[in-house]
Amino acid sequence: MRRKSSLAFCSLIAASLAALLLLSPALGTAGPERVLPKKFGLPPWSLMSLTVGHPNHGWQVRAKRIKKNKILSIKAGSEDRSYGHPALVLMLGRSAKEISKAASGSVMLVGDLSTKNGGPLSGHRSHQSGRDADVGFYVVDEAGKPAHLEKFVAFGRDGKASDGSGLRFDDWRNWLLVQSWVRDRRAGLSHIFVSRALRTRLLTYGQSQAAFKKYVPEVTALLKQPEDAEPHDDHFHVRVSCPGDQTEICREESK
Repeated sequence: MRRKSSLAFCSLIAASLAALLLLSPALGTAGPERVLPKKFGLPPWSLMSLTVGHPNHGWQVRAKRIKKNKILSIKAGSEDRSYGHPALVLMLGRSAKEISKAASGSVMLVGDLSTKNGGPLSGHRSHQSGRDADVGFYVVDEAGKPAHLEKFVAFGRDGKASDGSGLRFDDWRNWLLVQSWVRDRRAGLSHIFVSRALRTRLLTYGQSQAAFKKYVPEVTALLKQPEDAEPHDDHFHVRVSCPGDQTEICREESK
């Protein structure tokens, strides 16, 4: 009996510490207090990944980590920033697979998502609640052959890399990527940020291809340059919506 009582006491202490960590402010951050309504400490929410607060003033619980493989690579420096809500992580995996299937050998370059527990992330105004991800462009070399980037490279309206490397923005594969995102009904995509120049380039390309025309209205609605941030001429920034069962704790737009 004494052993059972000791085990029960230890379990109670462990559960209390876990609850305390979940409901306490994050140490060493300037983010919001990490306090959740009581019900989110109970099943089924206590077993789920949670995205809390605003994209620019939030945090996350039990995030999913995106992992590199033969069709998806993680940009150097983003390894510890590769955590997000499963809806986002799984969407990126599906789109990488779809592009690789359409164009053999294609590798998606993924940059920052969020840190494991979310909160302020250096170099970003958002990326705090696990719903944002940076994704590099698909590119071709001077001979028109697919090339793989290891870092983000900026491109102008003419599709040429601004670093003089001779690389070019791959209209076809980048359109396939954006189209893949807008067709992905499971993720609940809410934004795709990119520079106005590249937005115009992509929409012009999509409109010129009979097979892609029907997706142009949806892409037009989601593709935009952010008003209060860098123009995003070297990567896409995608954001998924708040999960339907977490609207009590999740906020769609920035604070």
